[in-house]
Amino acid sequence: MSAASMSPRPSEAGRPVLRHLRRAAGLDRNPLCRTADRARSRLLVGAVLLAVLSVAAALVTAQVLLHDMRADARRTAPHRHQVTATTLAAAVDTGDRPLDAATARATWTLAGATRTGTVTVPSGTPQGTQVPIWVDDAGAAAEPVPPDSQLAVSAASYGLMALAAAGTVSTAVFVLRRGVLDHRAADAWEDDWTAVEPLWSGRTDRPGTGGER
Repeated sequence: MSAASMSPRPSEAGRPVLRHLRRAAGLDRNPLCRTADRARSRLLVGAVLLAVLSVAAALVTAQVLLHDMRADARRTAPHRHQVTATTLAAAVDTGDRPLDAATARATWTLAGATRTGTVTVPSGTPQGTQVPIWVDDAGAAAEPVPPDSQLAVSAASYGLMALAAAGTVSTAVFVLRRGVLDHRAADAWEDDWTAVEPLWSGRTDRPGTGGER
């Protein structure tokens, strides 16, 4: 067999993707291609396909979450009302809020009913300050409906977390499987070398050659 027939096809020499696809499909007729090489190609092709599917799944997850969050925001919006509250005391920094936010006792009116409660105000707000707040239908202080941009960021974050989790698992499986294949290839190489080395080196002291003493 000539060296030319044993070398990769010229059209595939610079195309590793095509070469791996042919090996994974069992179409590579190169006599130097071992079973381990085909297994590695199948592993690589599978990893690429899994990565593509992971990205698609993350996008779908983000889209579904965004759709659900938008629907929830639309249901909540009619039950949120903005009113003006008057602080009854100076703002108190509790340490569990952002640096520019604090809480204060305040009073406000909704539909003729006066309510009193604790609201979030800018840090350093003095007593008697009027601040806008959001309340529910009962007049209790409530969180406002988040803007669409915030919903999009939240959905994208969940999608990225799902992608990161899938990527971590896929990478771990790929590394473990590649290690197993490398170990098997090394063992196979040692077995082949044990059989070929005496013939290649001219030794005749292996069993069955008649050179034992």
